[in-house]
Amino acid sequence: MPRSEEFKKSAVQKFHNRGSRQVGAVARELGVTPASLYQWSKRYAISSGMKKSERPPQDWTAAEKLKAVLEFESLALDKRGEYLRREGLHSDHIEAWKLSMQAGLEPESSTKASRKEKAELRAAIKVLERDLNKKDRALAEVTALLVLKKKADLLWGTGEEE
Repeated sequence: MPRSEEFKKSAVQKFHNRGSRQVGAVARELGVTPASLYQWSKRYAISSGMKKSERPPQDWTAAEKLKAVLEFESLALDKRGEYLRREGLHSDHIEAWKLSMQAGLEPESSTKASRKEKAELRAAIKVLERDLNKKDRALAEVTALLVLKKKADLLWGTGEEE
């Protein structure tokens, strides 16, 4: 059954303002499938004031991320969901960006620890590379000996024939 444009737009609005309700429950209430809601959401979200993201949040610059975190934190709790939808974000993005910003503000003691850890890792890599080179040389030597043995057997024959 074809639905009117107004119905679809109001369904998208209900879909985005559903709170903690599941998509299936909203779809049943409206008498449509969840797939239809998702399709309509892609089509009508822009016209209803929601932003379709031009680029994914992972591609945002540091300044854009900082601005988003500050704006999000300044909003009242009931307005945050609307902000996330409008910007095409998820609360996990904001949390991850917030944590990375806080980690960047940590005192130098944490950077000294990370430098020490990096130095230890470099030393371990050197030891492993040295061991690997030693094993490569031994393998090359064994291969050369086997090739020489096969050549000698071909030239002079093996001792088993006598």
